[in-house]
Amino acid sequence: MSMRRSIIHTVRSPSRLHFTLIDMNGESGRIDGGLGVALDTPSLTLQFKQANHLKVHACHKKIAELARKELINMANAMGIMPNLEVHVKEVIPSHIGLGSGTQWRLCLLTALNHIYKCGLNHYQLISYSNRGGTSGVGIYTSLSGGILLDGGHALSDKSQFDPSDFCKNIHQPPLLLRYTFPEHWKIVLFIPDHLAGLSGKEEQDFMHANTPIPKHEAQEVSHTILMHLLPALVEKNLKELGIALNKLQYVGWKKRHWERPDLKPLEAVRSAFLQSGIAGCGLSSTGPTLFGFFDTHHIEADQVRSNLTYYLTENRALKGHIRITSANNTGTQIYTAR
Repeated sequence: MSMRRSIIHTVRSPSRLHFTLIDMNGESGRIDGGLGVALDTPSLTLQFKQANHLKVHACHKKIAELARKELINMANAMGIMPNLEVHVKEVIPSHIGLGSGTQWRLCLLTALNHIYKCGLNHYQLISYSNRGGTSGVGIYTSLSGGILLDGGHALSDKSQFDPSDFCKNIHQPPLLLRYTFPEHWKIVLFIPDHLAGLSGKEEQDFMHANTPIPKHEAQEVSHTILMHLLPALVEKNLKELGIALNKLQYVGWKKRHWERPDLKPLEAVRSAFLQSGIAGCGLSSTGPTLFGFFDTHHIEADQVRSNLTYYLTENRALKGHIRITSANNTGTQIYTAR
């Protein structure tokens, strides 16, 4: 399990958008289920090489401490002594709806598995991560990228609505669909200043207070995904994909988040998205990141940015950062150099 000192291993894990949880009712005998897409940027990018003891370098002390803590926890789970020098090259911002927590663990597990030649498959690494207890989008983002749909959990395995952080020893939700996202469709992100998504006990309390939702709403979410959003994706009809995404904001689990008082300032941003000609406007996970799509065959990225900036100003929307990115269709990647 040794490695040569001169070898540098770079591991890059994509972020993800989470469109919605599907069945927060449970009368079907299953709960959760998720739909989302992997993003090429931002990514979590880490470099590893052999050392006499664990050393972690990052641009901020807080990030270095997080990396050290997660690395030690994952190494302990795998029975490894991580004598490594780690450089954190890029991070996924936390608590903004891009899935940073899951990617930290799976990126580190992937690195340890590769460097120490453990021979574990991705599903075994997921088990070590203790992620996927609610949605499977994050764990399958790491596996393959693309647009992802999972089937949630049987009530015999998970008996109540809880976020992943509170779900231990839960079976991985089955991956129902993985589809390559079209290369010429790009993704617009709006990341607000001074807003954060729900996490920890706050997220658990919100989930308990807002479940179960009525059965007919879970059915409407399922129908919109199966008979509107996914056909639009396969037929490469971006306009209809955007309409389906918008419909998901007004029903089921996503509707409950839009009703949160802390997210009311995002209504002006949502209006700006739709006025700008962007296809759809969705809230990723618990927020606050908003996203939509455009087709580079019809409009340039600079024009999309300009249009959105104009309407954000017109609507007196809250300040934030516009980012244009692509879907990731590969998942976590490892590069080795001497």
